Amino acid sequence: RYLEPPESALRLSHIERVVPPLARLVNATASLLDRDNSLRLRPTPITDQCLKVACGAGVTALIKRNGSLETMGANQFGQCGVGDHSDVVREPAPVKWDSPQVPISTVALGFRHGLCLSEEGRVLSWGKNDAGQLGDDTRNSRPAVAPVSLDEECISVGAGLNHSAALTTDGRLFVWGKMRDSSSKKPSTVSRDLPDVYGDALSPKQVPGHRYKAVACSSFHCVTLDEDGQVFCMGLERGSRKMVHAPRQVRLPPGVRVLSIKNGVDAVALLGDDGVTYVPDLSPGLSCGCEVREENAVTDLVFGWRHAV
Repeated sequence: RYLEPPESALRLSHIERVVPPLARLVNATASLLDRDNSLRLRPTPITDQCLKVACGAGVTALIKRNGSLETMGANQFGQCGVGDHSDVVREPAPVKWDSPQVPISTVALGFRHGLCLSEEGRVLSWGKNDAGQLGDDTRNSRPAVAPVSLDEECISVGAGLNHSAALTTDGRLFVWGKMRDSSSKKPSTVSRDLPDVYGDALSPKQVPGHRYKAVACSSFHCVTLDEDGQVFCMGLERGSRKMVHAPRQVRLPPGVRVLSIKNGVDAVALLGDDGVTYVPDLSPGLSCGCEVREENAVTDLVFGWRHAV
């Protein structure tokens, strides 16, 4: 099944009203029963020797100082990568490897899958694979970490709802996973070489043209940054819900250069050299503008689902 945008696919209406009182009730009950599996409303130390943290839709990934990878969270589709499909992984657990274990430098989490980058630039994946987002030439989900079918050294990775992206050391962009228009039942017509018969890319495919230095994904978009501080966007077009496969340059205010881009569930954040945070917006036609989310000087930011930090 091909998922629609969150408002129709995830069916999470009014969740922001339900979760806080539910969490308070569960915590109060757990406290009375002296149990340790309550929802945590305040920061709680869970591990040490942690170097980097990444959060996705119900999953948290931790890169330890020795390069090992641990995860916790929702796991019905193996998205924690710990080797099974248990409902929840409650405490940080080492991932299972379907290939020789290597030190990890970067991790990106999609809706129900994850990507990581080894210190040597190898891209690996795990989790749900209904649209080929694991990039291993199959649609078989996998609850363990294994290499993506990409024989290239990479410097950046991104993971969306059911698509993935990686950037090579020389700036070439590769994408795989969901490629078909969400409203269409026909295969993609973008390129006979790009999709499989169902309209998706089951292994990484190079996006021709420009060279970039960073890539980031939101649920429905892939965003890239070049050496000149210019940004390009592709993915689901707002309104028409058509799939835009060729990167469109984002219109920024005159003189503004983007310093970095950040993965997010709702959107990709662009941090400009003017201290303003921008968000690219794919609109029908040829336009690709930005909306301003924060006008105060920001040095780092991440978008969750209906919230930002």
